[in-house]
Amino acid sequence: MSANFPEIRFQGQLRPSQADVVKIARRKLAAGKRRLHIVAPPGSGKTVLGLYLWTDCVRLPALVLSPNSAIQAQWADKIELFSIAGSDQRVVSTDPERPALLTSLTYQAVTLPGRGGGGEDAPAIDLWQDKLIEAGQAKDPQEAAVWIEDLRRHNRDYYDQRLRTYRKQIRDAASLSGGSLDQLHASSLRTLQRLKDAGVGLIILDECHHLMGHWGRVLADAHELLDQPVVIGLTATPPDRDGKKPEDIRRYDEFFGEIDYEVPVPAVVKDGFLAPYQDLAYFVRPTRRELTFIANADEQLHELVAALCRPNPAVEPAATDSCETPASPPAVAALPSTGEPLSDWLIGVLAERRLPTGVVKDWDSFEKRDPAFALAARQFLLRRGHELPPETPPPEQEFDPEEVPEMAMLTPVLDRYVRHHLRRSSDAANRDLAAQIVRKLRLLGVQITETGAQACASPVARVMAYSQSKTEALAPILSAEHQRLGERLRAVVVADFEKTSAVSAEVEHLLDAEAGGAIAAFKQLLRHAETDALQPILVTGSSVLVDDDLASAFATAAQQWLAHEGYAVELEFGEEAGFHVIRGRGSDWCPRVYVALITDLFQAGLTRCLVGTRGLLGEGWDASKINVLIDLTTVTTSMTVNQLRGRSIRLDADEPQKLANNWDVVCIAPEFSKGLDDYQRFIAKHKTLFGITDDGAIEKGVGHVHPAFTELKPEGLEGSTSLLNTEMLSRAGRRDEVRALWKIGQPYSADPIRALETSPLGGGGGFPPFKGAREQWNDSSLALAIGKAVLLSLCDAELLGRPGTLHVGQRAGGYVRLFLEEARDEEAALFTQALHETLGPLNRPRYVIPRSVHVAHDSWLSAILPSFVGRYFQRREQRRVMLHAVPSVLARNKDLVAIFEAHWNRYVSPGRAQYAHHGPGKDLVAQARRQGWSSKARVHEKEIFL
Repeated sequence: MSANFPEIRFQGQLRPSQADVVKIARRKLAAGKRRLHIVAPPGSGKTVLGLYLWTDCVRLPALVLSPNSAIQAQWADKIELFSIAGSDQRVVSTDPERPALLTSLTYQAVTLPGRGGGGEDAPAIDLWQDKLIEAGQAKDPQEAAVWIEDLRRHNRDYYDQRLRTYRKQIRDAASLSGGSLDQLHASSLRTLQRLKDAGVGLIILDECHHLMGHWGRVLADAHELLDQPVVIGLTATPPDRDGKKPEDIRRYDEFFGEIDYEVPVPAVVKDGFLAPYQDLAYFVRPTRRELTFIANADEQLHELVAALCRPNPAVEPAATDSCETPASPPAVAALPSTGEPLSDWLIGVLAERRLPTGVVKDWDSFEKRDPAFALAARQFLLRRGHELPPETPPPEQEFDPEEVPEMAMLTPVLDRYVRHHLRRSSDAANRDLAAQIVRKLRLLGVQITETGAQACASPVARVMAYSQSKTEALAPILSAEHQRLGERLRAVVVADFEKTSAVSAEVEHLLDAEAGGAIAAFKQLLRHAETDALQPILVTGSSVLVDDDLASAFATAAQQWLAHEGYAVELEFGEEAGFHVIRGRGSDWCPRVYVALITDLFQAGLTRCLVGTRGLLGEGWDASKINVLIDLTTVTTSMTVNQLRGRSIRLDADEPQKLANNWDVVCIAPEFSKGLDDYQRFIAKHKTLFGITDDGAIEKGVGHVHPAFTELKPEGLEGSTSLLNTEMLSRAGRRDEVRALWKIGQPYSADPIRALETSPLGGGGGFPPFKGAREQWNDSSLALAIGKAVLLSLCDAELLGRPGTLHVGQRAGGYVRLFLEEARDEEAALFTQALHETLGPLNRPRYVIPRSVHVAHDSWLSAILPSFVGRYFQRREQRRVMLHAVPSVLARNKDLVAIFEAHWNRYVSPGRAQYAHHGPGKDLVAQARRQGWSSKARVHEKEIFL
């Protein structure tokens, strides 16, 4: 700290999450640590937090760096929230030539590369020559130099463009090796020197997820130049690492270290500083033409697998290596003989427990080395009616092999078959077959490389992602939202691009250049009276399109806004069918200006629906009145998804009861192998998102949208998307109820609670099989009774210290959630696992116990009496409906089993526990599987927050 640092004090009160960060910062600084890494969502007060840490904890001249000028200005503006006394020093500056106590600049100001003068040209040309020789375009450096010089004299534009590319590669190589400062522009070097002379002792790096490249390389070196000041990294989301250089990833991790504190979005919502929200999904089917294409691709896959499994398949090799496909994928080419069908090869691998590196002695060792293949191989064989080899156990899983998505099963199987059987064969026909399988799978979105299988671009996945049906979903969603909100509706529809990116030849007959893009969505809105009435506007980095009904009012409002802001722009309106194309004449017309213009008009209600792209309406864009977000993008990276969702949850001063509805539109055709690709994107989007559930818990992952959504596939929804959509549209209108579920103002615990969620338990309904029972079992009461039996058994067996409070909540679709309140982690884990085993399918249990119900039958008297009286005269018959597993922790010996049996008989059903590995108990398990007494409930363990 500096003794000359002035008295600067925050005039407000820190939020709870901000106060927690300050405590951590003080503790780390006291211990000599000089880095702080904070993740906090948009709207959580990162700027005030950073300024408070500067004025209260570090108290040294500071540099703040931001990704753009708008955020740079916010730091300077927020100093108004602080009182300043006892100093004549300039406190804040945004001028790189005049540093102050707090200097707020953009990253560009200190990382601008040099202009690439002659000093860089020689190594760049050397690199260019090497590339030409490597590609076989020149035989030696002299020949390459002649070619490059000839290009310089006759095609200077292309020469300059290529030279700039190689200069950048030279600069990147230098900066990766720690020489980034040598590559900087003179102005950036002068700025860094001035900051050093000013004694900067703190660097605040805002939105620091941007530092996984050039900016990060420069700042790592600049940190040394500035004598290693304290570093505070602030970001709304950790960076995406896909496609980044390993050196950049390592540098980022070393520079910032582990995340010291992450402010969860729900905490900020509960504290009242972000608007509450709910996540909703609308499901569509591909169009008829799209389904035909998908079905043909599916048939190709099935023919491939069938041919691989046939003894002595056709021997004619494929005639071409081309990956091009016509309007529909062709049938599988005839395959060469492998000498060993795929199914036989799998049985041999499992029987002998063959790994790529040799044979292992037991199944556990085999499964541990490659669990994905071990599971997929067994699922593959069982689905095709093969018996598993002796000593190969059936897969332990919560679902039937038939329910496994086909590509999830086939990919590990074919990957191992190709890489470790066909490619390693001495038979040329086998190696040719491997190449053909690789080509076929590539068309279906799977690339088999030398090191394994990975996802790749797929024509079918592209059709699902940009299906015409997805834009058609805008009408029912926005109509329902408009009916509820009326004039208060402010909707934003976000697509990946203005038009879709390049359409491949395989699908150009299905997807035109606008498919899946913002323009296609905008035009779809104009086709329906309900959405056309919202006066939609499209705004992208290159276009502004306005509904023709709005053109006159837009012209008046826009000219007034431009004049008020001091911009000299003359607007031109180009008429198209149903809309106008807006162009501006004058140097002031640019995306920065027209985005600000249209945002203000949207806020004011001139338009109630904006359509745009994630690049323009993502990070840094702010419109507080958004209450409906419809996400048509295919992006799944946590950074971009969080930024996009952050747009809709800003507080609206004019609407204190605001609740934002965030919609995903998902295209599914689950009967086909690739028909859940878009659903998998939906899962990936929600992987790091928290959301409120219909029973008032906060859950991370796709399950918070609906309990039937799992990481595998949607449960039981393949034939009922219309019912699901009806439920979602209904939920969209229950804003007050959902807002109440958030319990704003009540404490939020950052510690997760381990919970169990089960689909309807089934088993025939009926009454509890006890004398005097007057209410039939329902999903909640039955789950509560089973949960109580498990819990009290664990307590009596002294496996739990105290029972705690068992909570049971009802969710949509008959799902039930159970968890222990105020339980220690290890106790909650033990209870959850035990209950999971009892509620779920029979997976080789040690002991089993039956469950019966009373089924009521009318007598002659009950039939003639009113129902509320007649039920007392019904006859009851006891009927066995289900066989359950005794939890393994209570099945270790007969004494523990007796404890469980006693509680089961008291709360659930009369019945005797039986040993299931031989004798009558084993026969009972077999009978249960035949007669449907084995549970079909889907059971999921989750972490929730309250």
